[in-house]
Amino acid sequence: MVIIADEESMREIALRIATEEEHRRKTDPNETHERSIIILGSKGVGKTTMVYRFLEKEERPKPTIAMDYSFGRKTVKSLVKNIVHVWEVGHLASSLVSVAMTGSTLTHSPHHTVLLMMLDLSRPGELWASFEETISVIRSGLKMSYDAETVQKLRERRITDKKKDVERGVDPVPMKICIVGGRYDEFKEFDLGKKEFIGKTLRAMAHNLGASLYYYSSKDKVLVRRIKDLLSHYGFGSPFTEEKCTDYEKPLMMPAGADSFGRIDLQFPQTRPSAILDTVKQIYVSRMPQVSKSDEGTLEDPSNDPNFNEPIIDRLRTQREEESSVLLNDMMEGRMPKIPVPDPF
Repeated sequence: MVIIADEESMREIALRIATEEEHRRKTDPNETHERSIIILGSKGVGKTTMVYRFLEKEERPKPTIAMDYSFGRKTVKSLVKNIVHVWEVGHLASSLVSVAMTGSTLTHSPHHTVLLMMLDLSRPGELWASFEETISVIRSGLKMSYDAETVQKLRERRITDKKKDVERGVDPVPMKICIVGGRYDEFKEFDLGKKEFIGKTLRAMAHNLGASLYYYSSKDKVLVRRIKDLLSHYGFGSPFTEEKCTDYEKPLMMPAGADSFGRIDLQFPQTRPSAILDTVKQIYVSRMPQVSKSDEGTLEDPSNDPNFNEPIIDRLRTQREEESSVLLNDMMEGRMPKIPVPDPF
């Protein structure tokens, strides 16, 4: 009987150690072999193409209707496989962003999740509206995914990582964030005054949020290589040279925390951090009026178009939405222990 008791005790000890190790792995802000990148922003700007090139997928990219999940693996010197989870949000909804955030915390600490906001440089009349919509769902997603204490710890960690005083007017997003200006190949044909004004606006937005800023085009080999290196840095912890470029005739590069409102010289009055974006918005939309997007959702979703009525497909779509709702509730209530990661082909 004593031997049986000892065996039970050993099982309990082993279970406790395994549980503690799992908890440490998911909460350690310093060490991890898994990271997540959540990509969201303007529609049709090339998010899927960028992901496919990063993960070296050879199939032809398809438009992302709601959200796509993919992953990549990279073997390091210790033969341990580093894993990056890539969540591409096609439809800007707080619930989908929350699914990605919650899903990422099932495998690692939220300190190792990066938000990548992609904006279309070629459409200045929609740029601010897209930015505003994206940052809104990010903030709502954070509230849905984490409690106030966790969000505060994330924010404090971001401030600590800067290793210097945070400039007045900076209000960093709790998670690491990077703004990517897409379709630079079209944007570079704009006149210099327009490029300079949009560039200053993007720098002010990024600096206020504590974000990095990089321009990108899928048609420019140098920019493709740079973004692949950046994503590899975010996803696998690979080295990345944080260069700066503020020449508006060239693709901008600005690592988080390396800029300042004085150098941006957008000529707006210093005010409290929460009001900076409103002030920058007023300056931007006064020169670049924004196109109304009130009917965009109805026009772009084929399921809302009577010309695409398909009873069988509509029933299947409704069923899938219900299943997704149940899955979301399970994830939010912590009933999913982990995300299964399949072996690569």
